[in-house]
Amino acid sequence: MTKKLTGFLIFVCFIFLFASPSFSATLRWGAVASTAECTIAGYKIHYGTESGVYTSTIDAGDTLSYNLDLLALVPAQTYYFAVSAYSTTNFDGELSSPVPYRDAPEVVGSPVIDYTSDTIDITFNESTMQGAFTKGNYTFSPSLLYDDTRGILLTDKTYRLYMDDIPEHAIINITLSNITDNNGNDLIDNTFTINDDDNDGMADDWEADYGISSAFSDADSDGIDNQMEYTSGTNPLSSDSDNDGMDDAWEIQNSLNPLVDDTDEDSDGDGITNLEEYLEGTGVSNKGPEKPGLILPTDGSVDASLTPSLQADAYVDTENDAHLKTQWQISTESTFTVTQNIVFELESHDILTTLDVPEYILDPGKTYYWRLRFFDIQDGRSQWSDAFSFDTLAANPEDGDNDGMPDIQQVPNGTIDLNDDKIYDVASDTYKMVENGNLQFAMEASSNVQSIECLKFIDPNNITDNIGKPSNLPFGLLEFRIAVNSIGDSAMVRLYFSEPVGPNWYKYDLQNGWTDYSGDYPANVQLSSDGKSILLRLVDGGAGDSDGVANGVIVDPSGPGAVIAAASNPVASAASSGGGSGCFIATAAFGSQLEKHVQILRNFRDFYLLKSKAGTAFVRTYYKYSPPIADVIAKNTALRAVVRVGLMPLIAYGYAAVYLTPIQQCAVAALIIGLMSWTAIRIRRYLRTSNILHFNVKKWVLISK
Repeated sequence: MTKKLTGFLIFVCFIFLFASPSFSATLRWGAVASTAECTIAGYKIHYGTESGVYTSTIDAGDTLSYNLDLLALVPAQTYYFAVSAYSTTNFDGELSSPVPYRDAPEVVGSPVIDYTSDTIDITFNESTMQGAFTKGNYTFSPSLLYDDTRGILLTDKTYRLYMDDIPEHAIINITLSNITDNNGNDLIDNTFTINDDDNDGMADDWEADYGISSAFSDADSDGIDNQMEYTSGTNPLSSDSDNDGMDDAWEIQNSLNPLVDDTDEDSDGDGITNLEEYLEGTGVSNKGPEKPGLILPTDGSVDASLTPSLQADAYVDTENDAHLKTQWQISTESTFTVTQNIVFELESHDILTTLDVPEYILDPGKTYYWRLRFFDIQDGRSQWSDAFSFDTLAANPEDGDNDGMPDIQQVPNGTIDLNDDKIYDVASDTYKMVENGNLQFAMEASSNVQSIECLKFIDPNNITDNIGKPSNLPFGLLEFRIAVNSIGDSAMVRLYFSEPVGPNWYKYDLQNGWTDYSGDYPANVQLSSDGKSILLRLVDGGAGDSDGVANGVIVDPSGPGAVIAAASNPVASAASSGGGSGCFIATAAFGSQLEKHVQILRNFRDFYLLKSKAGTAFVRTYYKYSPPIADVIAKNTALRAVVRVGLMPLIAYGYAAVYLTPIQQCAVAALIIGLMSWTAIRIRRYLRTSNILHFNVKKWVLISK
């Protein structure tokens, strides 16, 4: 019988001794060198059934091995062996560390596969094993079939199993049953894994074929580690094993087969193919909302407004998922396949079933197509609605001469010189100018601009979205549309103003709401040293473009945040959001032009008083007489406190006038009237029921007489 022993370590005169591993029943160890003080004479073997407790000792003599078959060991019993050296003077050295050994049959190494001959070799540590010739004593996972034409071949201690076919790239588990030695002793181990020597869960031949060494690295960088690629059967060197246009990682995540082309299937039954779901970035486990229907404008409508209101049916989701957002599209062709033909695109969490199309998106006398789709809270999307068409008005009623500027805002040629080139301005395809009251502004193409198609002033008060709305927009907003040289271009335009403006540049669009463009993109806004011109950088389909798509056109409503006018113009100065002029008395009372109460009064002045002739006259009078009064107030602390209290009713009224809707204003007025009435009633009742107050009141009346 042959036996197996693992390595050990012994000490003699502080010299190390090693035993080497062997699959035979021979115990081996390394020699210990003699010294001048200690001459090694031989070695002793100590063993027992408990680690560190040795009941038997054998003098092996001056040798480096011992045949354990000479010992009468109990089969299947674990023994522990240690070795010590002794000197010629009978001095025994220290024992080595114990080494366990079990006298029982076992498989030597691991079974070996030969894919060429479809054989599996199993080598035992004994030549004659009971039950080793019985095919039924070997079971395989995954299941393998024997070659029925051949039996099991024994060569020395190796039993060769002939299989019908051994699949490549498979990790095979073999279990041996009912196989013993001649004495009936069971195998020490009876289950073995082959074709995975490094135990990393990947077949050795698969790793070799693909050059893979690490289970947790990602050879093709597709988000699936090599071990998962092996388990899934996918190609670790390709992100799309079945070449169906959908990444393996996405297919596995959505429980699709990454080895089968299933692009045209609709796994969640929502009318959207798997490939469409993949391209849109959605999954196939969520059905998504129902396909929306369109209401207005009706299909084929004519003479539609240039800013129509698009309306869709209510959102429906059979899984009761909440409505997350809506995607809108307007195009000049019905298929929506050519990006350049899409004139407007918007994904909004707020504009869900009704969209008021912004200005300068649509042209007069054209046919447009519109559609939308819904998204649920799990980002599942509906099918696109059927496309409806409509024809816009034949002409823009604001622009009778069709020059891209409202007739009422148009500045006559040869009357201004905003660009200060000593030549009176003349409108052209690359230069346009409009005016708002006494303020004029112009736009000039700078780079990558094919033409300035439209330009107009719009009143910020017409934008009902007040979230983040700047309070200082005295110039209003400039709505313009420019055509760039190429789709996706960055375009530069220069804007000229009749009065100096501040450095802040604000814009508004349906996608982002109110934003400080100069704050978000400071490099895109360059103010001249005199404050009377700004160089503006805009990107088609990107920063500054409000139509939501790179289509060769940039649409943008934006404007400066302040006018820094000359002190000689009190009304213009009143429109300033900073500087030396402003609400003098309020500033003196509250100590700063930036104080919130002063800001409310300033906004009340800008957006309420200056909108009427009477209000403008009042502001002129106020700025004529208030500065000396403000100087007196600023120097007296007590007077400042009194004025602050006295201004509160006006501040409250100004806040209501500027920031509240008419309905809210009525509600506040009703509340104030109600509170005043309730207070008056309570005071009257108290006076009637209070003797003391009644006496005091009568006494006061007598004294006053």
